[in-house]
Order: sequence, then C-alpha cells, then structure tokens
Amino acid sequence: MLKSFVIKLFIIAITFITIYLFFIDKLAKGFVDTNYNKFTQEAGGLILGLSRANEGISTLIIEEELKKYDFFSNKPLVNFALNEAHFGEVYYEAIKKKIKTNNGIFILSISPGNFTAPLGLDDEKVFEYDERLTLGKINNFVTSPNYNYIMNIYGASLYNSLHDFDQWNHRVSHLNGWNEVKLESELDTITDKDIEYWKSLTLKFYDQKIKTEQISSYRYNYFIKTIEYLKTKGEVFFIRMPSDSTILKIENSHWENFDFEMDSIAKSYHIPYFNYSKKSNNYKTYDGSHLESESAKKFTKLLCEDIKKLLTKNR
Repeated sequence: MLKSFVIKLFIIAITFITIYLFFIDKLAKGFVDTNYNKFTQEAGGLILGLSRANEGISTLIIEEELKKYDFFSNKPLVNFALNEAHFGEVYYEAIKKKIKTNNGIFILSISPGNFTAPLGLDDEKVFEYDERLTLGKINNFVTSPNYNYIMNIYGASLYNSLHDFDQWNHRVSHLNGWNEVKLESELDTITDKDIEYWKSLTLKFYDQKIKTEQISSYRYNYFIKTIEYLKTKGEVFFIRMPSDSTILKIENSHWENFDFEMDSIAKSYHIPYFNYSKKSNNYKTYDGSHLESESAKKFTKLLCEDIKKLLTKNR
C-alpha cells in the first residue's frame, strides 16, 4: 500500500516537473522580459549604467560605426545597462562573467544615480540589498536559453509562453540588450501630452528618491574597482547622457560637483569623459529622463563620432 502510494507520488512529481520544464523551455524561445536578452550571451564589449543607457544607447549602431576597430571580432557588444545596475560587488561580478575579450569597448553611462543607496545602509547592508535584486539572484549571465534567469527572475505566469506576450507595444527589446522605445507603434502614438504627464511622474519619483537615498562610498569604491578591471579588458569611455534639463537640475543638486569629480577620475585613469548633459535640448525623451528611439539613434551616432575622433587621434 505504502509502496503504491510512493510510486504514484513519484509519477505525479515527475509529471509536474516535466510540464514545468516544458513551459520554461517554450518561454525561452519567445519573449521573456525586457532584460532577458542581456543575460544570454558572452560579450566583446558592454554598455554599462542605469535605465537611461538601457534605452538610450543602440548597440546596433555602435557595432556598425566602429566595426573597423576590431572590437567585436569574436563577441558582440551587449547593452548590459538596467535600472538596478548601481555600482557594487554584485554588478562588478556580473560584468566579469559577461566579458570574453581583451580588446573590447566599455561605455559607462554615469550620473549621481549610479552611486545612490537607501539611507542608513552600511557597506554590508548595501551589498545585501543588491543581492535581492535581479543581478544577485542569478549566477548564469551568458547562456541561451538561460533557464537560470527564467526560474529565478520571471515573475509572471508561465502560461504566457503560449502566446506572444509583451508588456508595452512601444518597446522593442533587441537581442543585444538595447530596449528601444518608439513614439509610434502599430496600435497608437505617444503624444506630447503623454510625455508631459510621464515627465511629471518622473519628477515626483526623483523628488522622493532624494529624500530616501544617499550617495554611497561603497558604490564609489566599486566604481573605481570596476574601472580598474575594465581597463585590463579594452578601451573605456565615460559618458553622461542627455536628459530633460529639469531632471538634470535635480541630479546636480544631489551632487553639485559631480561632473568635476568624474572628469578628475577620468583624467587620472586616462579615460575620456564625454559630457552630453549640456546638449540635452538636442534630444527628446518620452518621460523626461529616457530618450525615445530617434533621439537614441541620433545620440548614439554622435557618441560614435566622438569615439572615432579620439581613437583616430590616439592610434
């Protein structure tokens, strides 16, 4: 009797496991989420930073514009920027696992937000905070399909694997990690009224963020450690991306000497610092902070031109 029960229980368990693995595998062959493609390949170069770089820098354009410099002969350029990717041990270790080159290109999008952590946390607590986020929950950053990512990060129902599911029709999640946001989609258009409303929400978010977060010495120290590591793996560039002037004003009030300090660090490590924040009026955001598709392409081309000028000069 007991033996029969155990056998039935075993069969049920195997059935559920098989069904579970079937859905995971099917989901991996379609759309998972906006960050999934960042974790499915080794990299010959990386775009690093927060959400502004995630949506505002096209890896497709950089690979095309800089192909003669042989940065991507073996591995692709991956946009490894995401909203929670603050500098720290967790991001640092993830970066090390992504890089499979000694002649890559690494573009660090920096702003005061890269260095913030919740108020009152010491170094150990900041590390523990990061461990609870996406980068801290997984240990596989380079495999396609990445079942480790799906099992640990995917929060929606696995039944979504049965249909083409995407959360927002204006976003295109490219295979190399760039999340392009288009003002026009097949279904509707993001209007100026929409943009003004979303900008107001962004401003409220920043106002609250300043009250609950602080600049962390832990993040600053890992920023330096990340620079030192990347310098052994190829060419490194600092950039500060354009954004709405109101947003930039809030950022600068949080760290008044930010540009001066970043420029000083860049010079001490012989790294170029391209500060595009003063050219923000040349680009359009869809929410005050993040560039829409056409502006992202325009900005990426300008960045490539500046990089090419510098590389031509130095080589």
